Amino acid sequence: MEASTTIKQMMGGNKIFVPSYQRAYSWETEMDKNKSPKQTNVFLSDLDDYNKSFSQTPYYFGHFLFEQKGNTAFGVIDGQQRLTTIVIFLSALFTRLKSMRELTDDEEESFEDIIRRNAKYRFATVDYDNQLFKDYVIEQIKKDKNGLETESAKRIVQAFDFFSMFLADKDELYLTKMLSTIKSASCTTHPVSDESEAIQMFLFQNNRGKNHLI
Repeated sequence: MEASTTIKQMMGGNKIFVPSYQRAYSWETEMDKNKSPKQTNVFLSDLDDYNKSFSQTPYYFGHFLFEQKGNTAFGVIDGQQRLTTIVIFLSALFTRLKSMRELTDDEEESFEDIIRRNAKYRFATVDYDNQLFKDYVIEQIKKDKNGLETESAKRIVQAFDFFSMFLADKDELYLTKMLSTIKSASCTTHPVSDESEAIQMFLFQNNRGKNHLI
């Protein structure tokens, strides 16, 4: 995994998962346009604003910190909310694009690098939400909202529904431009191989900005 890379290159050929010590998906979605936006709303509006601009600089998705568990297996320590949202959004985007036409070879390659190649899923959430994530977001074989036992599962479903509704009336040009923006977006990565170091870094990342009594 290169230190400076793109989203497509970061995920291509790898399996990225959320470690058991990580919190589950916490980003919220506001479905009412008259209310203040939540994290997924801001995620989408930022991307939309970038696509409407004439920027020549790649979109930047920030820094990702990983615990390396093998040559191609990485537990995400910092950045999992962003990464989960990226996968949810792109799954909705690919579904919309496939409803219009067959994917091109390049688009199919991007799907296989970021979402799924045959039975190999590129991203996994925490264990207790992962089956729901596969069924509702990736495979889309679950259509109802029954059995959503965790708040994080509800947030995953709401984010996917929100993105699907937003993309429902978008044309092919919009979809392909958005796909290009995300897969080519730049990011930086830092993998660590020692589990104790990974947990320490996780705790540090989650304690930033908090006041401590000495």
